[in-house]
Amino acid sequence: MARSPDARAERPVLLREPYRLFFPAGALYALIVMLGWGLWLLYLQGLGPGVPAPTIPPGWLHGHTLVWGVLQLFIFGFILTALPRQCRHPDEIPPRRWIALLVAFGVAQGGIWLGALGGWAGLAAGAAALGGLLVLATALGLGRWVPDAGNPHQPRYAILALGLSGVAALTDAVAWGLGNAALHGWAVRAGLYAEVGLALALLHRLLPMFARNAIPEYTGAQGPRFLPVLAAGIGVRLILAGVPGAVPGLLGGAVDLFLAAWVAREAWRWSPATALRRWLVGAKLVPVAWFVLGLVMSGLVAWGMAWPDAGRAWVHALGLGGMASLAMVFSTRVSLGHAGQPLDPGRLLRAALWLLQGAVLARLLAPLWTPAGQGGMIAATHWAAWLWLAAFAIWLVRLLPRMAEHS
Repeated sequence: MARSPDARAERPVLLREPYRLFFPAGALYALIVMLGWGLWLLYLQGLGPGVPAPTIPPGWLHGHTLVWGVLQLFIFGFILTALPRQCRHPDEIPPRRWIALLVAFGVAQGGIWLGALGGWAGLAAGAAALGGLLVLATALGLGRWVPDAGNPHQPRYAILALGLSGVAALTDAVAWGLGNAALHGWAVRAGLYAEVGLALALLHRLLPMFARNAIPEYTGAQGPRFLPVLAAGIGVRLILAGVPGAVPGLLGGAVDLFLAAWVAREAWRWSPATALRRWLVGAKLVPVAWFVLGLVMSGLVAWGMAWPDAGRAWVHALGLGGMASLAMVFSTRVSLGHAGQPLDPGRLLRAALWLLQGAVLARLLAPLWTPAGQGGMIAATHWAAWLWLAAFAIWLVRLLPRMAEHS
């Protein structure tokens, strides 16, 4: 039986909803991870102080702690707050459970760093596996509520995507243990595609809903077949990515381009011109644009097109451009709305989102005009790290006080 709203009101403010702890934890971890990465890039160019060399390849460590660390904390905060309500369980998760999840996930992330920097590769891989198991367990736990939802169509796909992300994290942990670069590459693709699928499952419902509430003349709608076709396309793409050979690669590129067109078509149904009339509604289209661009990049690379650092461009477009932008926009909307604040983020929070866009553009464009440096890193990409740091520092300073305000 769901607890009453009065019972929730009796809790300390920070324990009333999961997002109040998960969002600040995600923003703080975003600063820690990117500060370490920025210093590492400077060190490789002989521009900064010496830093410990991890036992895990630095790029692998960087990617895992962003995809299944920083972004996952924001995903936990949003989905644990929103999905139970959508499934008609408005207060069903006792705080002790999601606090235990937050602590266990923090232990897993700490174990990754301790193992990577302390010379214990096995510890790092085991901690990464623990993180993946926590994601998978969360998906299984939320899945039992889906039949209670008034319309289980959308939450079913969201939970399926969350579970796939957990499986991908476990696969990456295995890749660390085996030192298997091909398996790591598949895991990163699977994790990003799963998170993109989760993001689009949420946007499919929430963007039109928020737009109708804020814009009286809004006429956008959801495509009834969007999510099943998207899920099938992602599944086919990941199967093809695991099959060696030129033909599966070409077919995978075709699936990427189809998915890009499918997402763009759905975004057009959301009436973007009207949605842009409200900043926090229109800002949700920014990650969608990055999703489309990232899928196009992945398809072109699979078809043999090449440019400097092309193999990692689509990864950054989907992960930094798409998912990080969505994390910032969604967390801003939830933090303001649940604190009873006007849904106008103000100049500083708007600047934070644009600084984040600058970080993504710096990462994508820097390889076009700077030579490859030591270790395969690109000389100017550390500027992307500093822009990222500025963006999330602004977010943390502006929205952390909102977490302690009453709903």
